[in-house]
Amino acid sequence: MPEIFEQVKNDVRNLTGRQRAGLTLGLVEMGMYRGAFIGGMHFSPGTDIVMNKTPLKILLKQQPYEIVWAYTYHILLHEYIHSLGVLNEQQCREITLRISEDVFKDADHPAVLLARKGIGAFFPDLRLIYAPPDLKPDGIPIEYIYDFDRASYDYYS
Repeated sequence: MPEIFEQVKNDVRNLTGRQRAGLTLGLVEMGMYRGAFIGGMHFSPGTDIVMNKTPLKILLKQQPYEIVWAYTYHILLHEYIHSLGVLNEQQCREITLRISEDVFKDADHPAVLLARKGIGAFFPDLRLIYAPPDLKPDGIPIEYIYDFDRASYDYYS
């Protein structure tokens, strides 16, 4: 995941000129509810991004590596854009799509399909829940990924 996140940050910086450092990634078992799930969240104005383990586990069992990679890229890109201050969900989706199209060029690339059609492109019977930015999974244990935002350490050396 740190490698995918480095690509996300480079892609966003190259295409928009914007960046930020000091983010952390946590994996959380948020599950699914009535055919829906939350893929990830960023807690504005904080530094945490959390990803739901449940859909990730399903993808790892059911989909090839390329889809898992694209899903991870998509979630991290979307939440990274939120972390840059884009809190409006529709605007964030539009930016995510534009960046995905610019980076991958191929309209059938899994990351572009995820950005265009949503996660339902690979979870056809599920719908995604978009949570408000102030919703935090209080009381849910978070498994943090260490060395996630590697470039952050460069600012302190």
